[in-house]
Amino acid sequence: MARQAFNWSLLDRATLYSMLYELKSEIVDRRLPIGQISKLISKHVKQHLPIKVVSSRHKPVKKGELWVGGAYYSDLDRTGKKKFIEVELAFPVDTQTMRTSLYRWERICTLFADTILHEIIHVRQYRARNFKGIPGFESTAYYAKDRAWQEYYGHRDEMGAHAFNIAQDMLDKFGWDPKAIRDYLDTPVPKRVRPSGWGRFMKSFEYDQYHPKVRQMKHKVMTQLENAYCGKPFKTTNHLTY
Repeated sequence: MARQAFNWSLLDRATLYSMLYELKSEIVDRRLPIGQISKLISKHVKQHLPIKVVSSRHKPVKKGELWVGGAYYSDLDRTGKKKFIEVELAFPVDTQTMRTSLYRWERICTLFADTILHEIIHVRQYRARNFKGIPGFESTAYYAKDRAWQEYYGHRDEMGAHAFNIAQDMLDKFGWDPKAIRDYLDTPVPKRVRPSGWGRFMKSFEYDQYHPKVRQMKHKVMTQLENAYCGKPFKTTNHLTY
């Protein structure tokens, strides 16, 4: 069955945040089984968006935390399948129940919004070039793990999506102050800082301010500030209304 048209261009950060935030009374300050939390979020999100929601357990997720990740499956999109965006809810490995504070819930809602927008950027990237692949970035890092992270963050598509997310993070931190943001991006990143989009990107390139990919990302972040301020990755609806 052919999928129904969906206008992804109508979604912005505030709308997506509010969409999930509606579950506040059912989750915040209530100790619930992990499975129930996952079902509540999945059912609620699917009422608004044609996406797939899955849950998993990962060791890096600490007790009381919920990580939000995403994926875009271009092959499903190309063949007309309805659900080609997936959101993953990652819980701690050895936790059966969880109580979520208001602060953490607000953070989860922000991560959810940013994840969806990240994947929408990938949707437009692939549709704009008729689903053709593009060459990746070939890292010369010594260790295989370092090469893998650099090739992920250094890929042109990922740089485009992460630049928007980082621009949003910068506006959260500084407001509309391009000079302060530029100065921050030009400042060496301490190795022991709270993880952030910019911090993870810099870590993958060994905190090298002069790496070509780091210089490219700084430029991309600055050019995305206006879009990030509006809460949408794009100014047009091209490739996002079907």
